Amino acid sequence: MKTNTSKTSNPLNYLMENPGDIMNIVKNPGKYGLDTFNGLDNKQKQYVLFALGAGLIGYGIYLGMNKK
Repeated sequence: MKTNTSKTSNPLNYLMENPGDIMNIVKNPGKYGLDTFNGLDNKQKQYVLFALGAGLIGYGIYLGMNKK
């Protein structure tokens, strides 16, 4: 059974159900990325920012290991 999730009610679920729309965010992050981020509630914004921070820390560790 397909759930009735609209883009405005839960943008993260919408992107998981329609991964083709992720390309819109990649192609034009200023418009689509900010629209998607602004559509999130505060709890979801915290999850996204935490994942971003963890990714940056992991990337920094990876770059630091390659300097040797």
